[in-house]
Amino acid sequence: MKTLLVAAGVHTLSGDPNAEPARALLLDGDRIAWVGAAEAAPTAERRVDLGSGWITPAFVDAHVHATATGLALEGVALATADSAAQALDRLRRFAAGSDSAVLLGYGWDDFGWPEAAPPTAEQISSAAPGRTVLLHRVDSHSCLVDATTLSRLPLQTLAGVVRDDDGNPTGWLQEAASEAAQSEVRKRIPAPQLQAARAAACRAAASLGIASLHEMGHPGLAGLDDARAWAAGDWPIEVHTWWAQLDLAAARDNGLRPGGDLFLDGSIGSGTAATSAPYAPAGGNGELFHDDAAVADWFNDCTAAGMGGGVHAIGDRAIEQAIGAIETAAAAHGVDAVRRCRHRIEHVELPTRRHVQRMSRLGIVASVQPAFDAAWGGDHGLYAARFGTEAARSSNPLAWFAQEGVTMAFGSDSTVTPLDPWGGIAAATHHLGGLGLPRSAALWAHTLGGRYVAGQDDVGALVGGQRGDFAVWDADPFAMEDLSDLRCLATVIAGSVAHGDLPLGGSRAGRTAGGFSASP
Repeated sequence: MKTLLVAAGVHTLSGDPNAEPARALLLDGDRIAWVGAAEAAPTAERRVDLGSGWITPAFVDAHVHATATGLALEGVALATADSAAQALDRLRRFAAGSDSAVLLGYGWDDFGWPEAAPPTAEQISSAAPGRTVLLHRVDSHSCLVDATTLSRLPLQTLAGVVRDDDGNPTGWLQEAASEAAQSEVRKRIPAPQLQAARAAACRAAASLGIASLHEMGHPGLAGLDDARAWAAGDWPIEVHTWWAQLDLAAARDNGLRPGGDLFLDGSIGSGTAATSAPYAPAGGNGELFHDDAAVADWFNDCTAAGMGGGVHAIGDRAIEQAIGAIETAAAAHGVDAVRRCRHRIEHVELPTRRHVQRMSRLGIVASVQPAFDAAWGGDHGLYAARFGTEAARSSNPLAWFAQEGVTMAFGSDSTVTPLDPWGGIAAATHHLGGLGLPRSAALWAHTLGGRYVAGQDDVGALVGGQRGDFAVWDADPFAMEDLSDLRCLATVIAGSVAHGDLPLGGSRAGRTAGGFSASP
């Protein structure tokens, strides 16, 4: 059935500077048949009046840890804890009100805490006696665990175990040790709870106008069973699943995309991102987790297979390793073959301008999280504290990417920062170092950018022939000063409703149609 949607306006992102302002969109099944002025609309069997609603392309979150996102909805909220004492108090209160044997917390950030160190394993066990506890640092590269969980880990063989002055493990675990702890705790979470968390993450995303998630599967974070569940599941929104392992067959054999959050280095907050400049005040330059040859071989394999690979690279040394590896693949297969793959680098927080230029030549996509600048940028944030104000101002340089012709795909890295696409766009337009984007370019990166890197050339822009993915908002996003006031009225994927009450005849969310007026 053909359905004509009449709105206050439609932001098509068609890229056509001569296009007439649009107020109507014609859906024919799962496809957009026409977009244009309401008075010029073709006939349709059904007409839906959206009143003051505005239509945009649906969002893509191009980097998310969705199971953790769902679990965090029911976990200990630590993102706003301003001290170790407050974090412990929140854990204590949460434990008192929960009968769960496994308690998970998310978002603690010790930068700026008055205490010299985060809570110890003994303090955590005292706050939640008899429970298995794992508290994720905001960057997800470190965690805190209870004393019993700590005792179950092979601490003598693990890298990343933080110890006190006497050499005793504190319960603060980084990188490989953190991954081992997550694997140990994950075994204790019931499968139905994990499945419910996945569904909850999808519903939360759909309610924000997000139609597609790029799930970053990782052996040390959520594990292969979780990635398989995402790839095999029937979700209310679209989920593309990457697998972070230097083994192309492991991804391909499980129906997953190669790489994604494949760590070449760690994070700035945990002091493990690989940088040329030393960290202040502790010193050190972070670390590279793989040698150059292994990364180059993997990108060569991806390119030979015609598959887009992705790696996590935050510090400039890791970014150099990633680009150098892709240049090696280009030398073997040609630049055009590399560009067709649409390889991606996640985060790209501390690149040089020359890095960005080399990315442009190779068609490498910058999978970036603008909210990182809002959280840790500026002259007084984490980046400045570790590397100085000049480095902070040129971190997450969105304007450089745009000026050099690098395609950007925006995401949240949830749970690192929340699912909040309009918040990401606000951060992108108000870059604390002055390297931001116009709102239209930021919206493109958070919608069509994710489609591009996923190879979805038939979905994104609101033009005839494209798949019918879009979101309806209660006001014009380009007329609002404060984007946080926007409310998503509906999210539509392939012509079916994933969120809201549009009367389109199909519902991915099991909702009953209603709320907007429809007429034959």
